Amino acid sequence: MKKIGVFILFSLMLICFSGCTPKQTQSNESMLPTETVTLTDGLGRVLRLNLPAQRIVSLAPSNTELLFYVGAGSQVVGRDSFSDFPEAALLVEDIGGSMGQYDYEAIAALQPDLILAAQINTPEQVKAIEDLGLKVFYLSNPVKLDSISVMITTVGILTGRDKEAAALTEEGVEFQPLPL
Repeated sequence: MKKIGVFILFSLMLICFSGCTPKQTQSNESMLPTETVTLTDGLGRVLRLNLPAQRIVSLAPSNTELLFYVGAGSQVVGRDSFSDFPEAALLVEDIGGSMGQYDYEAIAALQPDLILAAQINTPEQVKAIEDLGLKVFYLSNPVKLDSISVMITTVGILTGRDKEAAALTEEGVEFQPLPL
């Protein structure tokens, strides 16, 4: 009887400890452990997110460029109609956005684990997407030059590209003048 009790206790401990190992999620590059973090977005909302995000929808051209800039382009599954840079972004599914009209059904069908919104998105649009049961992280526009580094770092954290983002911010941000 004592052996059965020890066996049951050992089995229960094994089951409990096996649940403590980090979950693995398939990434395009490699197997990356997921971790849950709590971040405050540009609307001042505190969000719990599972990272790194593997299926991202970008609601603004600035976000799409940042995602590709940190090396997370392969994680982007949807983009707004105006995201046309870099050229590879044009291969990502268009979810609307002209005149603020997003195709919410198309967004939900992509099964994203993160929607990256920007200041061009209204709080009502963010709420409508959240009402679909999707996680939205809102990036505010930078108000100072060093805020750009913070945005790059944040996108790096969200995508599991924090090392790439750190390298980019150490190098400094290179600005290209717009053609006149």
